Amino acid sequence: MNIEKMINESSVEHSIYCTKYQLSPKRAIFFGIVSFIYRHFFNRKPKPSSSGKNYLNLGCGLLRYENFINADFYFRFSWFKKPYFPDWLLDLRYPLNCKDNFWDGVFTQHALEHLYPIEVRSLLKELFRTMKSGAFIRISVPDLQKYVDYYNGNLPDEKFKQWGTGAEAIRSLTQNYEHISCWDTALLSKLLKEIGFKNIRKMNFNESSDSLLAKDSEEHSFESLYLEAQK
Repeated sequence: MNIEKMINESSVEHSIYCTKYQLSPKRAIFFGIVSFIYRHFFNRKPKPSSSGKNYLNLGCGLLRYENFINADFYFRFSWFKKPYFPDWLLDLRYPLNCKDNFWDGVFTQHALEHLYPIEVRSLLKELFRTMKSGAFIRISVPDLQKYVDYYNGNLPDEKFKQWGTGAEAIRSLTQNYEHISCWDTALLSKLLKEIGFKNIRKMNFNESSDSLLAKDSEEHSFESLYLEAQK
């Protein structure tokens, strides 16, 4: 798809007047009720993979990977869209119902920005607890530095032109898509180090210390920060 066509197709959703992801009391109450019901009545532990290795795709959305345990916020259903049912249902804001030293690797893509920083810290502590010694976690999030570069008149990638101005891009990063936190290399690395992770490295698109974790979606590559760390 050429840049001009992509910009035209995304112009409404990227507009500062887009209300698609606007929070409302009704939406918040519904989200809370669903979370409460599933956490108290359907809070299951992840089933070990038949492959013998337990790899986690955390915050999977519609991207399900073979030989991974695909996890997300319960199921989603719409009369107009195909429903999806993750392998493991959870609310990332709460402790994981998972035993210690379970995961051989963790992949999470554009999920942490949907949590407050204190919730991200708690989640990463839980992932550290449930990962095996030596296992890697691969994290991708929208990169604040790239957005700041664009705001300051630099162009990290042509796809940033889908926002007309730097302010519109910053608004999309911090207020659209239900984003409630933003990250750069320094902040995310600091948090991982505080929790106990080691060998923290900034990586490139689909470059990984564990080849099984190289699952990055190309559609997010232009704006993403990729970090890996080891337990």
